Amino acid sequence: MKKQKLFFVVFFILTFFGNSYSAVNFYFDADYSVFRSTSTKSIVEVYFSFTQNSLLYVKSGSDFVGVGNTQIIIVDQSNSSEVFNEIYGLQSVVKDTSKSKLVSRLIGQQNLTVPVGNYEITFIGSDKNDQSKRDTIKLVLNLKPFEDTKASLSSLQLSSMIDKSNDKTSIFYKNGVEITPNPNLLFGNNLNKVYYYTEVYFPAVDFKTDSSMVIINISDLSGNVLSEKRKNVNIKNEVYAETGFFNVDSLPTGSYVMRISLTDNPANKKIVREKKFYIFNTVKKENFSVIYEKDFLQSEFVTLREDQVEDEFSKIIYIRSSIENKEWENLRTLDDKRKFLFNFWKRRDPNLLTPRNEARDDYFKRIKEANKLYKQSFTDGWKSDRGRIYVIYGVPTDVDKHFMETDIRNYEIWTYDYVEGGTMCVFAEIATSGEGSYFLVHSTMRNEFRDPNWLTKLKK
Repeated sequence: MKKQKLFFVVFFILTFFGNSYSAVNFYFDADYSVFRSTSTKSIVEVYFSFTQNSLLYVKSGSDFVGVGNTQIIIVDQSNSSEVFNEIYGLQSVVKDTSKSKLVSRLIGQQNLTVPVGNYEITFIGSDKNDQSKRDTIKLVLNLKPFEDTKASLSSLQLSSMIDKSNDKTSIFYKNGVEITPNPNLLFGNNLNKVYYYTEVYFPAVDFKTDSSMVIINISDLSGNVLSEKRKNVNIKNEVYAETGFFNVDSLPTGSYVMRISLTDNPANKKIVREKKFYIFNTVKKENFSVIYEKDFLQSEFVTLREDQVEDEFSKIIYIRSSIENKEWENLRTLDDKRKFLFNFWKRRDPNLLTPRNEARDDYFKRIKEANKLYKQSFTDGWKSDRGRIYVIYGVPTDVDKHFMETDIRNYEIWTYDYVEGGTMCVFAEIATSGEGSYFLVHSTMRNEFRDPNWLTKLKK
């Protein structure tokens, strides 16, 4: 039976988009980080948030009250048993419910102690005063042991703010700092710093040299390092907390990876953790003529035919933002569209000092490879499910092919060790014709199709 424990935590910060959220939409986000408890148990910090103006407010005395409920369900995948199921509430009390006043986010955090194992964690966000408003987020939770004989790293927690603090009663307090979670992992504009926190554990030191170092960097999805920090660590401490931030106001809209490595080069040892996050930086069109006009006139975009421009725009569908889509819709001339494409790739150029745009070259190299490898019937390879994942995330770490098995349709399991801390995609021949058309039937990647029962559904 589901346990229900309802209590309220209130915390407000300025929302990422300010007043742009509409009260008729419902915005719920959730995420988690894993820290060491013992060698056989982990502390799972779960973070969840609502936008203040997406809730329905009910009159209570002289105030108006809105409540966002978060139900957290953890299921052990080894036996499908439910090991945790509780509800937490975030309460917003206001005097005025006008849109201009409701510009904050409500953020909650709960710390759970969970044994080593493989789980699925489900977050169900809902508006207590309007149950038609709800959203569900499912994430894979694989808890590996923190060994007593080896150094290890916690999750890499990304946040909107880290401040020194002595307030141990705060739900966000940890090791002398207060960490404000950012469950949607979205930064940019007025959130122009990505703060990070991680814990390094030395229960029994196997990193024995003075050269032990922590390396933290930000890279794009092609692996190009855009910013990096290095710091020596004191291996005499059993627990070492590493905090800091990166400025991201110059990064263009897109997806990025922050990666932390604990290295001991002489001993040939390395431990890595990473976290994917997202940048949304508004582009001001008037900057184009001032900064890039000369470069544009010397670029290949000047001579692109209209069919080439339209073709390139169609192929960048996987990485263009909604803002860029709207900008394109308002363009009327071929020259404006050429400038759009030039500017699009200029914002994504990882190295402005080189004559080539590595991001564009790498992207269209993957398009070409996908067309060669994953063409399906009359569909270009880059438009297929396998091609789309290949273009966005690159070559998988491993491909496990299952072909011509007796009682199951053909399928492939792609694993990506470097995407979101380790993810996988399953592609299968859903049709029985054997024509070689594979479709995505399950993935553990965020925002991709998920079906834990995929294998059962592939049986003939």
